[in-house]
Amino acid sequence: MIELLDLATSYRINALLYLLMSLTTWLVLGRPTLWPVRVWCAAGVLAGVSVWLITLRGAIDDVWTYLVAQPMLLASYLTYAQSMRMDLARPWPWRALAAVVLAYGLVLVIGFEHRQTPAMAVLVRVCNSAALLALTLSALALVRHERSRNAVFMVAGFGLFTLAMLVNAVLTWWGQAVLHAMQQWTISHVMGLVSLLTILMAYMGYLGLALDRARVANLPLRQAQWQAQQWRAQAQALTLLDRQRTLAVLANSLGHDILQPLTAARLNVQLSRRMVASTGAEPSAVRQVLAQTVEGLRQSADRVGRIRNFLQPRPQAHERLLLQAVVEDVHKLLRQELMYRRIDLQLVLPAQDVVVQAQALPMTQALLQVLRNAMQAVQGQPTAQSRIRVTLQASASEACIEVSDSGPGLPEHLRAQPLADTQPSVNGLGGLGLYMTRSILQTFDGDLALGTDPVGGGACVRLVLPLAAPQQT
Repeated sequence: MIELLDLATSYRINALLYLLMSLTTWLVLGRPTLWPVRVWCAAGVLAGVSVWLITLRGAIDDVWTYLVAQPMLLASYLTYAQSMRMDLARPWPWRALAAVVLAYGLVLVIGFEHRQTPAMAVLVRVCNSAALLALTLSALALVRHERSRNAVFMVAGFGLFTLAMLVNAVLTWWGQAVLHAMQQWTISHVMGLVSLLTILMAYMGYLGLALDRARVANLPLRQAQWQAQQWRAQAQALTLLDRQRTLAVLANSLGHDILQPLTAARLNVQLSRRMVASTGAEPSAVRQVLAQTVEGLRQSADRVGRIRNFLQPRPQAHERLLLQAVVEDVHKLLRQELMYRRIDLQLVLPAQDVVVQAQALPMTQALLQVLRNAMQAVQGQPTAQSRIRVTLQASASEACIEVSDSGPGLPEHLRAQPLADTQPSVNGLGGLGLYMTRSILQTFDGDLALGTDPVGGGACVRLVLPLAAPQQT
């Protein structure tokens, strides 16, 4: 077995894992600014460099493999423990840690000439065992504080390594192992494998613990977002209910206001018919009743006209509108909803400004309605196929915003005849939104065209507007 295992290679793999796992932790956690994570990653760098120096024993001077590598290895274990104690808000004084490492290094310097004796080997392994025991106890305290399975995983790894180091120290005391040889003893190979297993368990547990903390930290934010969403839904429901009640009151008032003169006109018509049917009716009286009827009808017509003028939106002055800005504004409004529904929205915008004579708010409403219809159409598609493409292009006289999706396409009644010839419906893509969009575009001398996407077969809606005349300088 010893011949099959290259101990130096095993330890070099450990060193590389220390370095790579520390870098992975740093990158996975997004270059963290929290000091405990930084200290943890720094401990991994110290451990990786020290273990790599130890693997070079016999190839370089013993000053590097003994006086530098051993204190650095002890410092890495204590730094790992310090990182977890910082998470517990109970860190050791840094000066005390530095004093311990310096004292350990001083002892090694004093006994440097006797570095190959069993006594020095036992001393080194006992000190490493003490540092690993402190590391295991710190991880155990973290388990009690966090109550996370990932922390338990870390305790298991560090505890296994501590036990192996203690066994190694005892065997060294009994003369069954040495410190300076890399290829002689089976326990050294066991230590290499245990160290490899410890690295994997510790770093996997630490990454899992960090992700658990992030999830717990984001939980209040998610709850707040969910509550805000519930409040918005309730507010919309109350607004809709209030609007329905207002419309009901308005409808009753308008109905009474219109029906009153119509009822009087009806009575006058019935009276006139009876007067004509009677033999003794005077023409002057009939004319007077008919005049009253005409006056009642005129009053009803005037009231209907005033209502139409009141409900008709007030014309506003058109302005020069950059369509790229409209598309980007709508994208910002729908960004969160698109992410939530996992819909891929692609924007194709020209580099040259596309300017029309329109108003920003109605155009935003028109494009927003078309995009919502497209999002509804692709909702049932697989996530990888839920795509919407918005293309802005301009010809010599017209600007066009084309919205194509990967949905099932337009309904049959919209394919068979133009939108202007169909009756409004609230089902699917043929909903009232398209008619509202077309009405908005017609306000700005534009139009709405429906078709089929030649690439994906989904719906293709084109918002066409005339280009604005270039400004004179």
